[in-house]
Amino acid sequence: MEYMNTLPHPDAEQALGLMIHAAQMQERKGGAQAIAGRLDALARKISREALNGVEAAALLSEEADRFAHQAREID
Repeated sequence: MEYMNTLPHPDAEQALGLMIHAAQMQERKGGAQAIAGRLDALARKISREALNGVEAAALLSEEADRFAHQAREID
């Protein structure tokens, strides 16, 4: 059986690394946009319903719990 060199070419390895990095950055961007949208919605709700500080803090705490739960599911 003939031995074949299975090591990737350095240029291909670099291109793959760039593609992975670009995908990671897109994922981070999407996540940040989703969080920004959610925080904006919460701010509008707090204003619209004229929530007091305690109510607003409880709402933000619930949202933090939601994000923490989401993060645990990823691991």
